[in-house]
Amino acid sequence: MTGVPRLDLGRTEGVRGALQWAAMLSLASALALVLTLVHFPAAPLLGAMIAGIGFGASGSPLRIPRPIYVLAQGCAGVFIATAMSPAILVDMIQDWPLLLLMTALTLTAAFAIGWAVNRRTGIDRDVAIYGSLPGMSGAMVIIATERGADARVVALMQYVRLAGVIVSIAVLASLLPSQPGEVAVLREVTPLSSVVALGIAAMSLLTGRLRFLPGAGMLVPMILGAVIEAGGFMHLSMPAPVLVLTFGIIGLEVGLKFTRDVLGKVMRLMPVVLVSTMVLILISALLGWALSMLTDLDLKTALLATAPGSIETVALVAISTNANVAAVLAFQTVRMFAVVLFGPMIVGRLARLPIWSPARPPLPSRR
Repeated sequence: MTGVPRLDLGRTEGVRGALQWAAMLSLASALALVLTLVHFPAAPLLGAMIAGIGFGASGSPLRIPRPIYVLAQGCAGVFIATAMSPAILVDMIQDWPLLLLMTALTLTAAFAIGWAVNRRTGIDRDVAIYGSLPGMSGAMVIIATERGADARVVALMQYVRLAGVIVSIAVLASLLPSQPGEVAVLREVTPLSSVVALGIAAMSLLTGRLRFLPGAGMLVPMILGAVIEAGGFMHLSMPAPVLVLTFGIIGLEVGLKFTRDVLGKVMRLMPVVLVSTMVLILISALLGWALSMLTDLDLKTALLATAPGSIETVALVAISTNANVAAVLAFQTVRMFAVVLFGPMIVGRLARLPIWSPARPPLPSRR
């Protein structure tokens, strides 16, 4: 008889979980539909993110299974690759001084904001810097954890900024016109286009295990797809339903990071986090405006190129709003590698400077 209550309890939990998933997916679909009807870019991404925030902050235990999220990264990588061409390599070669300059200015602004957060709140200097570094939010949380920093505060700062960037660039991209003549030339799609695209995306389940390369689940399929596209071997094509699911999964992954546990323990930091987020977005927007003045890029493309978000979300918005994807990816890729490869080393050197406030007692550990 003792086994029956356990079976009933497990069945009850299963039903409750299924109902929560159904409710969250229904809300995400409804929000995405509304945003689509008003012609909002990346509607599935934003709708799913809003639904995820609502459920995550309300204490829901729902989480996107890791393999599904990695597979979505792979699909996003292949989708991004379909818009790539040798133009991105030409942009990198021709504009490398400007690429490095914009990357250096963005990172300088991020470090300055991290210093201000440390001085204002007294949180540990490593936490303040890792939380302020733009791009690859998941990688920054992982690196912070490995180096003993409070990953909860880093996650809060990173995902608040990511949510703010998604909303701001989606709004701006919907209001700004595209550059004349940017309409892509239709390329031939063969019956194998979708099969090969999905096969490359499925490789993310293996490449996502590469610990030495954060974001490998997206980067490796994107690079392989870009080689195929740029080499003229085939034009890849992702099925529309897969793209909608990809947008939705990435949006839910971001939104569900805003759990009650994270928000409850670091709520006192929220005003400073919000202000620092808005300041970094504003500085990046000013850099984008300057970029559009110095080059022939339209303002939309320039703003997306300097946006301090993750490369997959910025690229998805760029593609859905007919921006110059090659230019956006050139700037975003250079900054992403600079942050992931050199960020920890720079943080270590900066942390030794006598400009930081002493750290306050750490937040309580999760029980």
